[in-house]
Amino acid sequence: MSRDDLYGSDVMFRQLSELGIRYFALVPGSTFRGLHDSIVNFSLDGDRTRPEIILCLHEEHSVAIAHGYAKVAESPMAAVVHDAVGLMHATMAIYNAHCDRMPVLVVGGTGPLDANRRRPWIDWIHTTGDEAALIRPFVKFDDRPGSVQAALQSLISATIAADRIPKGPAYVCLDSPLQEEKITLQGPGAVKLPDTRRYLRATRALPRPSHRDLSVILLAIHVAKRPLFLFGRVDRAKSSWNNRVKLAERYNARVLTDLRVAAAFPTQHRLHAAPPAEFLTPQQVEVIRSSTLIVSFDWVDLAGTLKTAFYEDGLGEAPEEGVRVVHISLDDPAIHDGWTKTHFAWPPLDIAVSADVDETVSALLDTPHETPARSDSPSFGPLSASITTTTLPAQQPSDMNPSKIFISDIAHTLYKAISPDDVSILRVPISFKGGDLLATHPLSYLGRDGGEGVGSGPGNAVGSALAMKDSNYGLVPVAILGDGDFLMGSSALWTAVHHKIPLLIIVANNKAYYNDTRHQAEVARQRGRLVENAGMSTTIDNPAPDVTQLAASLGAVTVGDGLVEKKEELEGVFQRAVAAVRDGNVVVVDVFVEEGQP
Repeated sequence: MSRDDLYGSDVMFRQLSELGIRYFALVPGSTFRGLHDSIVNFSLDGDRTRPEIILCLHEEHSVAIAHGYAKVAESPMAAVVHDAVGLMHATMAIYNAHCDRMPVLVVGGTGPLDANRRRPWIDWIHTTGDEAALIRPFVKFDDRPGSVQAALQSLISATIAADRIPKGPAYVCLDSPLQEEKITLQGPGAVKLPDTRRYLRATRALPRPSHRDLSVILLAIHVAKRPLFLFGRVDRAKSSWNNRVKLAERYNARVLTDLRVAAAFPTQHRLHAAPPAEFLTPQQVEVIRSSTLIVSFDWVDLAGTLKTAFYEDGLGEAPEEGVRVVHISLDDPAIHDGWTKTHFAWPPLDIAVSADVDETVSALLDTPHETPARSDSPSFGPLSASITTTTLPAQQPSDMNPSKIFISDIAHTLYKAISPDDVSILRVPISFKGGDLLATHPLSYLGRDGGEGVGSGPGNAVGSALAMKDSNYGLVPVAILGDGDFLMGSSALWTAVHHKIPLLIIVANNKAYYNDTRHQAEVARQRGRLVENAGMSTTIDNPAPDVTQLAASLGAVTVGDGLVEKKEELEGVFQRAVAAVRDGNVVVVDVFVEEGQP
């Protein structure tokens, strides 16, 4: 690269491109107008794919889209935010990515930091002395470089920090005059372009367990009468998925997975001992209690899981004698500070291994072994048992009115309209039951948002669908969202339509913040008050928002005549919706679900 008309933002853009950044999600802002111009107008050397802008209507969506993208691509996408005000909008989405351990590169504009260069009023109210103070407790790295040269190094450091396990968001704040500074690549004061490959090469090697760690783990598995594998945060590679199945089958170990994170194991496999859930179910508790060895593969909140399973009063500290616990994870509490509690409590362990989960699974399979006998455990079937995906667990509510629709009907009918092998469920509402999920491949289900707020669903779905569009998976991306989540984040749909990102959103519409309705009912019962008043100020009605009109106004295709209220209509509606997505459309289906299963 040798030019006379170079600006700081040009080499910043070049650096981000070399770091593998494919997209910049943003709401336009004056403090990064230099970077914006470089993305649009600066010509990159060679034939590399040019990064693109993904235009958004809210900064929270910008980060949520980057978060959703990372769930599929497993690498960072950039979200660009304008000054302190854009960062304030983005804050909740950044926190979600932190809780979900997803890599997001947040690039902020600011300033001018030199007060003499600020415009009256507007530059003063939007500039702060420390923008990152807003988010420092839940980002892995932050910096506000003072030169163009330093900015290149900051962008490298931030991207690497975001993408190293435990992954998470990182933030670099770029002074607007720095972006617009004229630079040279030769002579005095020249900017030196880093050799990015040398930075990335060393960081892409994942930590493997030591030979001693492998020996200790294998011995524990070999002597255990009833081993249990808890598969938590794992990667999306098909080879890793197959390895997890092989490992469980080799040692005839039962398996549990987690609805809070992405699919990790076939849900219909005979060794998958209980449906995945967000909170432990009685069935899962029984599986955990009956195990003599618990091997956690980066299970989220292992300490809380053990406490819930073994101590009904919540006062115990560790499983009783005879139950050994192994924890394999790189989620080091040292990266967390006192502001957040997302590191959870430290679990009581017999063996702790600091290594990448899927590298560990691969290494365990490569280690010479003897298959132990499990004949004393009647709950285990023959090792040759196959995976089945044809039967759904019965989860129908007691009210069997044939026309009423419950949340379980959405999943059941969707799998009639499209094979579980051909769909990726990007998101489900809190009322969704894990027994209704058919996970047959590593992208069958992508988990929740990590921070459990409301409003992230549409943005996450658009980002995941964007990554699907770029892939060769051939999957139909489907998000099942609650009406509150959809309404709060609905304008993210415009971005999907604008950029022609195929996506199906099914709104499970109970016309309420029904999770809170249940909370209010519980408090009323405890206090001996009117349970009938639980719906006051928790229902989304009078007027009821018209989801299909809202979606249509944003450019989405709607299927059906507004709100679908009869079960017998669902299959036909879903079939037409799936066909429309395969034709490249953004499709929204609004389904009324009964409050008995919100």
